Amino acid sequence: MTNYVDRASRICRLHPFLVLAVWIALALLGNLLVPHIGWVVRQQAIPILPSDSPSAVALQNMGRDFADSASNNLTYVVLERDTELGEYDRDFYDRFLDRLDVDTTHVDSVVDLWSDPISRSASQSEDGCAMYVLLRLRGQLGTTEAAESVAAVRDSVADVGPPAGLGVFVSGPGPTVADELTSVGNEAIVNTAATALVIALLLVVMYRSVVTSLIPLIPVAVALAVARPAVAFLGDRQIIELSLFSENLLASITLGAVANYGIFLIGRYQEFRRAGVAADEALDKAYRSVAPVVAASALTVALALASLDFAQVGLLRSAGLPCAISLLIGLMSALTVAPALLALAARRGLAEPRATAERRRWRRLGVGVARWPGPVMIAAAGALLILALPALATRISFNEARAQPPTTESNLGYAAMDRHFPANRILPEIVSIKADMDLRTPSGMIAIETVTRKILEIADVRLVQSASRPAGSILPESQITTQVGQIADQLSASADDLSNRLADSDDALADLAEIDAALGRLEDGLTQGETRMADVSDVAADISQWLDGPEAYTTAMTGYLQPLRQYTRSTSDCAQTALCAVVEKLLMPVDIAAATTTKLNDRVDRLEAGLRDAGNSISAATVVVADVRQALRKTEASISEASAALRSLKPQLDEFIDYARGLSDSFKGSAEGGFYLPEHALTDPRFDRVRELLFAADGRATRILVVSDGEVFGADGAQLSQELESVAVQATKDGVLRDATVQVAGVGSVVRDLEGSVWHDFTNLAVVALVLVLLVVTVLLRSPVAGLAVVVTVAVSYLSAIAVSALFWRTVFGYDLHWSVPPISFIALVAVGADYNLLFSSRLKEESVVGIRTGLIRTFHGTGSVVTAAGLIFALTMFALIRSEIISVAQMGTTIGFGLLIDTFIVRTFVVPSIAGLTGRWFWWPFRLRDARTGISVRPSSL
Repeated sequence: MTNYVDRASRICRLHPFLVLAVWIALALLGNLLVPHIGWVVRQQAIPILPSDSPSAVALQNMGRDFADSASNNLTYVVLERDTELGEYDRDFYDRFLDRLDVDTTHVDSVVDLWSDPISRSASQSEDGCAMYVLLRLRGQLGTTEAAESVAAVRDSVADVGPPAGLGVFVSGPGPTVADELTSVGNEAIVNTAATALVIALLLVVMYRSVVTSLIPLIPVAVALAVARPAVAFLGDRQIIELSLFSENLLASITLGAVANYGIFLIGRYQEFRRAGVAADEALDKAYRSVAPVVAASALTVALALASLDFAQVGLLRSAGLPCAISLLIGLMSALTVAPALLALAARRGLAEPRATAERRRWRRLGVGVARWPGPVMIAAAGALLILALPALATRISFNEARAQPPTTESNLGYAAMDRHFPANRILPEIVSIKADMDLRTPSGMIAIETVTRKILEIADVRLVQSASRPAGSILPESQITTQVGQIADQLSASADDLSNRLADSDDALADLAEIDAALGRLEDGLTQGETRMADVSDVAADISQWLDGPEAYTTAMTGYLQPLRQYTRSTSDCAQTALCAVVEKLLMPVDIAAATTTKLNDRVDRLEAGLRDAGNSISAATVVVADVRQALRKTEASISEASAALRSLKPQLDEFIDYARGLSDSFKGSAEGGFYLPEHALTDPRFDRVRELLFAADGRATRILVVSDGEVFGADGAQLSQELESVAVQATKDGVLRDATVQVAGVGSVVRDLEGSVWHDFTNLAVVALVLVLLVVTVLLRSPVAGLAVVVTVAVSYLSAIAVSALFWRTVFGYDLHWSVPPISFIALVAVGADYNLLFSSRLKEESVVGIRTGLIRTFHGTGSVVTAAGLIFALTMFALIRSEIISVAQMGTTIGFGLLIDTFIVRTFVVPSIAGLTGRWFWWPFRLRDARTGISVRPSSL
C-alpha cells in the first residue's frame, strides 16, 4: 500500500495543474450535464416514515374504509377574526370549499363540520371568533407531493381572497413538516456559506496566511462541486434516495471532514519543514503519514453512513448513501487537490511554518501526561463521567412545530388555535373500529358510546368526537334520563287531561242516571200500552166476527141477483129500456152494500192483525228497554269503578312524573344519564352529516377523534396512541364489537412510529460505526487494545456531548434535543473523533519505537497544536449554527461543537494518552512494541 501512497503523492506533487484540471473538468461537466441537486430533491423527496409503518398502514386502511385519503398529510385551515365570524367570512369559507372541491390534484377530501348545525360547535370556538376545517391532502409527510399540496391550498386561500380582518392559516401536521423542510432549505445555503466563512477566518488567524488558509478550503469547494452533481445523477436515475435533509447534511459533513484532512496534511508538512526536511520530501512524508489515517477514517464513516440505507426513517435513510458518496469524493479531493495546492505553494515558498511557542507548551503537557498517567486518567475519566451523567436524564423531542421558527404559517395557525381553543384541537388521534356488522343501529351506537366512555377515562384525554358524540359531548336526546324526562312531560299532559276526563265522567254518570230513569218510565208506559193494545185487539176481533154475518148475507143476495145482473149486461141500451133500467137500479144498492161490507170486513181484519203485531212490538220493545236499562246500569257501574281506579292512580302517576322529571333534571348536563339512540333518530336527516363523516359507507366501520392535553408531538402523544389502542381493544372484547379490528392513527401514532424507528436506526448506526472503527483502528494499528480504546473514548465523548448539549438547551432555552440531533451528531463526532484519535494513535505508534513515554511526549509535541487547532476551528464553526432559526440545526451545531471540544481537550489530550501510558507495551498487544512499524523510515532528526 505504501507504493500506491507514494505514487499518488508524487503525481500530485509533480503534476498539480493536471490534478486541478481534472477536478475542475469533473465539476464543470457535472454541473452542466446533470440536473441540479435541488431539482432532483424536489422530484424525489421521500416520506419521513415508510409506507408500511403502523401509522401509515392505519391511515391507508381508514382511507379505504371511509373512501377518504390514504395519505398522512393531515392539514387544517384555521379562520380567525378579532370579532365574531360573520356572513362575509361564511361567504369566503363557502367559496374556498368550492375551490377545493375542484382541486382533485392536491385535495383528497374535506371534513366540513362548520356547515352542519349538529357538529358546528366542534369546529367553532366558544367565542365565535375562530373555526377550522380538516383537509386530507395528497402525498406522504416529507414528500414533494405533500409540500406541493400544502402550497396549492395556500394558493387557493390567496386566490379566493379573505375579507378584511380575517386571518386564514394553513396549519396541521402536513404544513408543519412542509414548513420545517422549507425553512431548512432556505437556510441551507446561508448556513453553508457562513460555516465556510467562519472556517476561512479561523484558518487565516491560525496560519496567518491567506494562501495557506485556502489549501484546506479549496478541496472542500472542489469536493462539493463534484459530489453534488454525482449524487444528483444517481438520484435522478433512482439509484439512491435523496431528500432536502441529505442535500444539506452532505455539505456539512464534507466541509468538516475535508477541511480536517487538509489541516492534518498541512500540519504534518509544516512539522517536517520545521525539522529541516526539503519541501518536496516533506510533502511526500506528510502525505505518507496522513493519507492512511484520513483514508481509514473516511472509509469508516462512509461505511457507517452507507448502513443508513437500511434505516426505517426516510430522512436518515436518504442521508446515508449520498453523504457516504460525498465523503468519499471529499476524501479523494483532500488526497489529491490539497497536496497539489500545497506543492504549488511550496514551489513559491509559501505555506511555510511560522515560529510559535505553542508547540513547547504541548511538549510540556506531554511530559506531564507521560509522567503521571494514573492521576491524569482518573481526573479525565472523572470529568467525562460528570459530563456524561446528564445523558441518563436526556429527553428527546419529536415536536416538529417547535423545531422551526414561530413565524411559519403552520405555527401561526397553532397560535391562532391556542387563542380560541383548548390545546391540540387540530392534532387529534383517530381511532378506527371495523366490525362485521352495520354499526348504524341502536346496539351499534351503544357499543360506540361504550368505547367513547372508556377512552374518556384515559388521563389527559379532554375531548372525544364519535358517532355518539358528534360535537364532543353526548347528545341530550340520546340520554335515557332525557328521554324519561320527555316521557314525564307527555305523561304530565296526559294526567292533566285525565283530571279533566274524570270530572267529565261524573257528569256522564249523572246523565246515565237520568237516562235510566227515563227508560224506566218508558218501560212502564210500554207495559201499560201493551195491556191496552191487547184490549183493543180483542174489540177488533169481535167487530170482525160481527161483520162476518152481513158479509155473508150480502154475498148471498148478490148470488141471488146474478141472473138479473146478466140481463142488464146483455141489454145494449139498458138505460133506455124501462125494465132494464128498473132492474139496474135495484141491483146497484145491493152491489154497493156487498162491496162495502166486504171492504169493511177486510179493514177490520187488517186492523186486528196490526193490533196484534203492535202488541207484539210493544212487548219486544219492553224487553229491549229492559235490556238497555240493564246494560246501562253495567256501564254506569264500570264507569264508576274506572273513575274510582283512576282517581286512586292519579297520585301515583303524579309521583312518577315528579320522579322522572327530577331524574332528568339531576342528570342534565351530565354524560351519566345512560345512552340509547332509537332507530328513528338514526334515520333523522339531521344525522346525515354524522353518518357521512364518522361512518363508512356500509356502516361497518366508524372513527373516533380524540383530543388530549400534553405534548402531542412527543412522548405524551406516543403514549396516548398506545393507550388508545389498548383501551379500544379492551372495550371491544364483548358485545357487537367483539370481533372488531382497532387501528389508531394521528400525530401521536406517527411520533410513536418515528420514535421506535429512530432508536432502531440509531442503534444500528452506532453498532455498525463503532464496530467499523474498532476494525479499522485494529487493522491500521494492528492492535485490538488500541482499537478498543479509541472506540470507548469515541462513545464516551459522544455521550458527554449529548449530555452537555441537552443540559445547555434545557437550562438556557427550555428545549429538549430534537430527535435528529443524536444520530446526525453521532455521525459527525465519529467522523471527527476517529480522525483525531486515529491521527494521535498512529503517530504514537510511530514514535513509540523509542519507548512509550518518549513516544507520548513526541506525539504531543508533533500533533497537539494541529489537532487542537482543527478541533477548535471546527467546534467554533459548529457553534456559529446556534444563530439558526431551525432548532434542530442549532442543536446539531452546539452538540457537535461540545463534542469536538470534549474530544479535543479531554479525550485526545488526556484520556487516550493516559490509557497508553498506563498500559504501556500492552497498548500494542499482541505485537511487541519494537515490531510496531509504520513504514516511515525517516523521522525528523530533531525528535
